[in-house]
Amino acid sequence: MSKKLFEKVYPFGFEVNKFEGDRNYTITGNLRREYCFKEYGSNYDVEEHIQEHINCEGIGFDSEFSQFFAYADTEERAIQFCEDIQAWFGNIKELVG
Repeated sequence: MSKKLFEKVYPFGFEVNKFEGDRNYTITGNLRREYCFKEYGSNYDVEEHIQEHINCEGIGFDSEFSQFFAYADTEERAIQFCEDIQAWFGNIKELVG
């Protein structure tokens, strides 16, 4: 089993991690119910929503029906991406609360 080199968990349901031997930082998870302001049929829909509203420069996507997956080359880019997502969904959560 690979050693985990980095992990940061976000309240909206995603986390950033990197394991020994990984080239990229992985952003993965499932959007928590309290951050879902509309019905998403799958994580493909969550990915599409994120791509429409968040700066995705330097982010690669490989989501699956049941789990969101994205990749960044650097820790800084992965963290900024997740913080942008947190801000977006956090603002909506407050508005529709």
